[in-house]
Amino acid sequence: MTKRLTVRALGACARAGPSRISIRAYSSPRQTSPSPKISSVPFKIHPEDALQRMYINGLLASAALPNMILAGLLRLFGPSITPLANEFGLGSNLKMKDMKAVLYPIWRVDSILQGSVKLEGTKQRVEPKMWISTREGYVPGNPFAPLSYLSFAVPPLPDDLPNYNLAEDLTQLGDGFEVVPVPFTVSPLGLAKKLRRSIGSSKRWENLTIDESKWEETMLAAYPIMFPIYIAEFEHDLGDDGKRSFNVIMDAHDENPQNCRVSWPPPPQLVESGRFDKNYFVNPAPFLPMANLIIYPSVAPHTAVGPNTSKLVETFREWMSPAPDPDNKSNIPPSPTLSLQSDEEADGINWNDARIQSWSGKERADNGEWIEQALKTQKGIETLETMTYFSSRAPHPEDLKGLVINTAGKRPTFERKSLSDMEHQLRVDVDRMKKELEEMKPDWLRKYDDARTKVKDEVDPEKLEKRLSNSP
Repeated sequence: MTKRLTVRALGACARAGPSRISIRAYSSPRQTSPSPKISSVPFKIHPEDALQRMYINGLLASAALPNMILAGLLRLFGPSITPLANEFGLGSNLKMKDMKAVLYPIWRVDSILQGSVKLEGTKQRVEPKMWISTREGYVPGNPFAPLSYLSFAVPPLPDDLPNYNLAEDLTQLGDGFEVVPVPFTVSPLGLAKKLRRSIGSSKRWENLTIDESKWEETMLAAYPIMFPIYIAEFEHDLGDDGKRSFNVIMDAHDENPQNCRVSWPPPPQLVESGRFDKNYFVNPAPFLPMANLIIYPSVAPHTAVGPNTSKLVETFREWMSPAPDPDNKSNIPPSPTLSLQSDEEADGINWNDARIQSWSGKERADNGEWIEQALKTQKGIETLETMTYFSSRAPHPEDLKGLVINTAGKRPTFERKSLSDMEHQLRVDVDRMKKELEEMKPDWLRKYDDARTKVKDEVDPEKLEKRLSNSP
């Protein structure tokens, strides 16, 4: 069960619990950037332009018919319809109490993970391999709820974001409108540790059993960004049923308001009815906008297959943005980032970690190219291992043939080849792609892996003894 936030919650610490965000609570004791690796997205929408769109969404979020009619009129005719609407009492029971411009800490994450899993539901005792990659995944930089339930994985951001500069960024909207910064308190590095601890030695997912010790982190790169949002606080007068307070949150990263996502919590009656009981917010963005999951080799019978990429994306979203308790829809479990401050990152974020990098740095471009090459290589490995698996179990593998399409010429040509010939050619191609992948490996990752291997050797008694025995 989540706790309820007090009005001074965020200024003191990040607490758990979906509740009404008090706009006046936002403050940050730090007046300098904690790291030069942090980038900042400028506000592209002025407060006056954001106000109208947020008010329309506030009317919709109230789910009251007169207010929804006014929202439609405002979309058709603009603010000029307001005096006439007021004469009919449209929107009279909804008040925007406050609106604030906020720089919210977010992480975008590139990663590659791989390991072996147990596939249930098959007669063969096979442990397939699983390979996962993500590009520009999303993790909140602060567990403050309910903002931590919301993904700000927006369409591609500019590659050349400026460094976070409080003196400039907090005054960018001019006199009379303060920009409030929310501090970074958690990172994807701590979340990765928590994920391993949550999985443990035997975690069932779909028809797989996962042991975290059989998995390795091939790459993890995290880019800290201060992201611009507007938060409006509304109060809906329900008459004899009291008043309902809620918030509307809008991205402010694009000059075109239509490209900026607006999110708000659905009315309680719609949650209770089961129409909006999967997320705290209406219109959520994905946490993993670009992901790939590969399981290989394919294991017969084909009726027993592992989860696909869509299931991975859905599962991660459900973990980061938990659904309400089925027995009590007003209770929502806390974000998994909440415990990071006390468990995995008790000493704070390690900004010197090589895996934390600038969004605008050369490393991110190198990481992206390497992940794309790794995906191509992995698809080749998947095909090769599946082909090898089936040929090794066929009674007469020499009789197996396949159709090869050659697209090297002006027109594609077709040729039937034996499975062994196809396997040989594919193995040559895969070896070439592996070599290219190793050559493309980012310099920072090569150094990081070397340092990690050295540490493992030092703590491994057998390797340490062997190294000492070979020393002069």
